[in-house]
Amino acid sequence: MTGANSGLGLVTATELARHGARVVLAVRDTAAGEQAREGIRATVAGADLEVRELDLASLTSVRTFAKELTAEHPEIDPPSASNSTAVCAIPVRPFSASSRTPE
Repeated sequence: MTGANSGLGLVTATELARHGARVVLAVRDTAAGEQAREGIRATVAGADLEVRELDLASLTSVRTFAKELTAEHPEIDPPSASNSTAVCAIPVRPFSASSRTPE
């Protein structure tokens, strides 16, 4: 989970752990990641958590993270793992000129 040491990333990581998932906390600052891990463990008994360094602004960091993670966890499919970082666009639906409602 990217950004797992704060905000939405932390909430998502906590809820995934609560539902029994093994969660990799992918963070720029591993000290902050360790604190997040301890916070999650304080609320989710038996949480299966791993902290790993990942700086999404550095392609070297991304490559290293992906290489190490897939080497240690061959069950992870790299293309599907990258879907969480995809940029989404809302599809545009044309409007009728007379009604201003979608066609």
